[in-house]
Amino acid sequence: MKIVAPVVALMEKKIASSKMLVSLYSGIYNEVVQNEIKLAGITARDRVLNIGCGGIPFTALLIAKFTGARVWAVDKDQHAVAVARKCIAAQNMENLISVMHYDGREPFPYDFEVALVALQAEPKEEILNSLIARGGNKARLVFRSPRLEAAHQYDRLPSRPSFSKRIDQKQATFDCSVLYANL
Repeated sequence: MKIVAPVVALMEKKIASSKMLVSLYSGIYNEVVQNEIKLAGITARDRVLNIGCGGIPFTALLIAKFTGARVWAVDKDQHAVAVARKCIAAQNMENLISVMHYDGREPFPYDFEVALVALQAEPKEEILNSLIARGGNKARLVFRSPRLEAAHQYDRLPSRPSFSKRIDQKQATFDCSVLYANL
């Protein structure tokens, strides 16, 4: 039974209105997101799609903060989207981040150069196939891969296509981020 992701989602929705708590929570992921920026080569010229942003879209916040890139933070949970919009407004980041209700399995309506998919987003294979179809071989797609001991809590990455590169991460629930590029 998957319980970690729903508990994290609930916690994020509860603390998203506090600028201080959002800053503390996001800080845990500074190194993770900096590693992913390096892995995908994200710059200010990129348009980034963050799938599975949750109530605290920390990945979108940190990408925008570290690179100046334009980010679409999306989630299929309507309540998480409403909370995330308030969170982005409280952080004064509406000029770089737009929050939208969207299911990652559907074709995304805007062009993007990079997509970063949250650990909790699923089903990963359908999301990957949709991103490949929309982004073509130009897009750089980053997925977080669950640790073996947490695999029962999160959807696994498909075995095909093979990812291009990976970077190790020091998180309790995921041990690496992988890049699919030039597919």
